[in-house]
Amino acid sequence: MKDFTTEQMSDIVNDMLEEIEDVKGQNTETTLTMPTTESIFPCRVIGTPLESVNKSRNAIPIRKTFQFTIEHWSDKQRFCMEMANNTDLKLREKNIIRINTNPILFDQITKKHRLVTIYEVRYNAITNSFEYVR
Repeated sequence: MKDFTTEQMSDIVNDMLEEIEDVKGQNTETTLTMPTTESIFPCRVIGTPLESVNKSRNAIPIRKTFQFTIEHWSDKQRFCMEMANNTDLKLREKNIIRINTNPILFDQITKKHRLVTIYEVRYNAITNSFEYVR
């Protein structure tokens, strides 16, 4: 049994999101840092996953829950919603589900819209798999 880390979770999500083609067959930018006025848009920002140990044996976590945000940035609100839908479809492949959505906000600095979605998944170290939480 091997411990599954926050960094590994972030890497898996990042790799999955980079595969999504949102705009006419082109991939959108995926990053771990907040966009600036010089960033490439549209883009997704992956927040640092929060992890909680649900069960351990001999001080080794055998089941963890990960929760993280993904921000969808674009110049149009509708495209933010489309990006979020594409994110949902891709992350479901690993049983990662959206548990909450925040209202779309307009950022005055970048002049872009931002839709924040929250996702959750449980990692089972015994089966080395991701399970639905709910």
